Amino acid sequence: RLYRARGLSLDTTLSPNFAIEESIKALKAKGLFTADSVKRVAIIGPGLDFTDKAAGYDFYPEQTIQPFAVIDSLMRAGLSKADGLQVTIFDLSPRVLEHLKTARQKAARGIGYTVQLPYDPGAKWTSQWLSYWQNFGDQIGKASMPVDVPAGLGEMKSRVVKIHPAIVKLISPVDLNIVLQRSTQSENFDLIVATNILVYYDVFEQSLALSNIESMLRVGGVLLSNNALLELPVLKMKSVGYQTTVYSDRADDGDHIVWYLR
Repeated sequence: RLYRARGLSLDTTLSPNFAIEESIKALKAKGLFTADSVKRVAIIGPGLDFTDKAAGYDFYPEQTIQPFAVIDSLMRAGLSKADGLQVTIFDLSPRVLEHLKTARQKAARGIGYTVQLPYDPGAKWTSQWLSYWQNFGDQIGKASMPVDVPAGLGEMKSRVVKIHPAIVKLISPVDLNIVLQRSTQSENFDLIVATNILVYYDVFEQSLALSNIESMLRVGGVLLSNNALLELPVLKMKSVGYQTTVYSDRADDGDHIVWYLR
């Protein structure tokens, strides 16, 4: 109930996407996903960041990260190819939906999408987390010159990745409240990702959301969430494992990604 009265927040950061990549690799290793088997993906509430959730950086334009991070990870793991991949974004925020719609319109004109990736060396990231940051985007774009980091931020570093227009065009934003609505189409998603979103709801609302998510997953499809959710007996979607990813040596600096199999 910690966030019950807070209201939905759009802020986001890169770190949960590292945890998602680690889970994607583990799912492949366990045979739950096989090569080129993930073709239909949904992301619930990807967020829109102009001031990093973790540290409050505000020296770059607003951006969304997770849609591109998930594509990048799936391609790196050999589970998806750009040709034939479809990524649906479910969100109830007009700002997020309009931002993605504008990105798609620009991509249709051959303009890619720029992602800024700040890094504070003082955070003492693990070597695996730092490697993820260094290699982010190598499947979907190319490194570019970052904006100047303000002098007051000391040793702060930043990477910039320019994402190919063809990748941006894989993404389709859809206005949907996952608690109250489900897709009217037979989506049969292979993978649905929901991080830092279901925490805003109580058990009843989470159960409604799970029912809607289940209806949109194919049999054998997987939901990845960093929330442990109540598994009602009526649901056909059950947890089959989890992956713990540590970001640094700071206390509780990490994520537990739970795998729910339909």
